[in-house]
Amino acid sequence: MKASRSYYHQIWARDSFISFLGANLMEDELLLRYAKKNLLTFSKSRSPLGQVANFYDLKAGAPEYGFSGSTDSSCWFIIGLASLYSATGDGDLLRDPLDAALDTYRWLRYQDANNTWLIDSPQGADWMDAAIQRTGKTLYNNVLFLIATRCVNALLSATRRPVDRGIMLDADLLKGRFLEIFLPGEDSPDGMKAYWPRLAVAFRDERPMGFSQEYFLQYVSFNRFDSHFDTLSNLLCVLSGTADGDTSRSVLATVRSRRLSRPYPVRVLDPPYRGEGASFDTSFDASIPVQHRSPPGAYHNGAVWPFVGGFYVCALNQAGDGNASAVTEDLARANSVYRKGEEVGFNEWIHAKTGEPLGQYGQSWNAGMYVAAVLSAQGKRPLRFLR
Repeated sequence: MKASRSYYHQIWARDSFISFLGANLMEDELLLRYAKKNLLTFSKSRSPLGQVANFYDLKAGAPEYGFSGSTDSSCWFIIGLASLYSATGDGDLLRDPLDAALDTYRWLRYQDANNTWLIDSPQGADWMDAAIQRTGKTLYNNVLFLIATRCVNALLSATRRPVDRGIMLDADLLKGRFLEIFLPGEDSPDGMKAYWPRLAVAFRDERPMGFSQEYFLQYVSFNRFDSHFDTLSNLLCVLSGTADGDTSRSVLATVRSRRLSRPYPVRVLDPPYRGEGASFDTSFDASIPVQHRSPPGAYHNGAVWPFVGGFYVCALNQAGDGNASAVTEDLARANSVYRKGEEVGFNEWIHAKTGEPLGQYGQSWNAGMYVAAVLSAQGKRPLRFLR
């Protein structure tokens, strides 16, 4: 499953395993066979320390790990394995692929730089790998890590293998720390004093977002934290059950109140960054190809990414929201627009102001998450293996 019909001809880990979330729900023999082939490719090409590659270059026959790593690829590999096992019950996946997942989980555990159980990310180590400078404890990579922890525990329980207590974390205890850090309330500083006293003092003094708990902080880093609304990560919190009912409703209400599904589902960051700061590098942004630049409303800085729109529809259907059908139709329109000379829709991203389809066409994760969106109306859940 290549990432795209154009430009991205490699097999990208995050694109593949996000595509799994819809493709595996179809229970199609051909798709499941190729999903397994994708998984085995990344399993066999992981680094000696267990890290999963950013992508596998078919032409070169070699893995590529990115400029500053690709932390989310390792998380998505584990999630992809759980998804495929849930869809097939294939016992082969609990042998060498599970060994690979355990190696990968060990690598992820070593990304915890200050013994808080939450993992750290350098800038550019996730899908927002351009001018957005989120780093440290990022919401995106840590909700994926929490989901991956649950997946590994579930896969191990299916094999009756002994658990390495020196590496494996208790998912419920990890969730508690995750919520204290990324969804802080009045009592959060008291809880985090035991494992992150410096942050406890900072939160007590600065009260991020007024402890409103309307949605999750985007990242916590050295001497700062960022409260921009990261749409994908918040939706992952909802779909994985990490957010409780009240928080899930608040997250979906935030998407609605900020009209983030316009012009199409769904804009990925709000509000957009509008100048140089700790979270946005304008000099770097000016130096890269135009298609990867992020002025307000473009690329990672608040553009529409239809694959994230698929997660939004799934969250609406999971919540029993009556608007899900209309949003699905809007998502269909988003995936149908394309420019002259292109062969098909499913464009990488769409400008938030002009509605112009941009980036590359034929994106596999757009297709996979559109399938997930449609099937979620039938009660099928892309993260069903977590239930």
